Amino acid sequence: MTPALWLESIADDGARIAAIDPSHLDDEVPSCPGWTVRHGIIHTGGAHRWATMFLQAGPDSKERFVPDVSDVPDGDAVLRWYAGTVADLLAELRRHDPDQPARAFIGRTVAAFWMRRMAQEVSIHRWDLQNALPDGAEPLTARTAADGITELTQMQIPRLIERNGLPDSLVGRVITITATDTGDRWTVRLRGDGIEVLSEPAPADVVLSGTASDLDLVLWRRTEPGTVDLQGEREVLDGLLRVVVI
Repeated sequence: MTPALWLESIADDGARIAAIDPSHLDDEVPSCPGWTVRHGIIHTGGAHRWATMFLQAGPDSKERFVPDVSDVPDGDAVLRWYAGTVADLLAELRRHDPDQPARAFIGRTVAAFWMRRMAQEVSIHRWDLQNALPDGAEPLTARTAADGITELTQMQIPRLIERNGLPDSLVGRVITITATDTGDRWTVRLRGDGIEVLSEPAPADVVLSGTASDLDLVLWRRTEPGTVDLQGEREVLDGLLRVVVI
């Protein structure tokens, strides 16, 4: 995705969250146990403020930011509060060139990191919150979901393996992921300290195929692996998913 598409994705999914029927604010969110829709809205707005704080502080800041959400209003007004946080985020992102130096929780980076990270944050949580509603959730946008799988393989899964550890039985195993709607393919080899993204196809222990949305939701543990086509050793995927816990 391009920076312009990341910003478009944030705006579109943010608008969907802000438009949630307020009569469902107390509904439970099945994919995030312990959350109500209201909790999810506040969490996502807090993430927007977190990114905004990092960007405003500049690339040389050493602070460990904790977003202040103490101003969240009661009742339906939480939706207007959320709309304000996503508007502030977009305004801040637009003040930065994508390759402008910035800082994030991974250390020194560029502003494009936050463009992608927030596009993925709001996309997944938009799905979480809509999935709690009677009409269910719209799928993730295909291009955003495919980009989300790229982010998972490049940054999120390696960080989680480093933090949570990987069973020895999974080290060296190969997983191929194919998005049937976008044509994207990812082949990764699991390592004890992360994953290796392979540039060429390799014999895989497990192959996952499906729409980019369905694949991204499975890899983020939002839906069960049965929602995609799985060939090979299911236990390899199950073992990896046990590690992918935020």
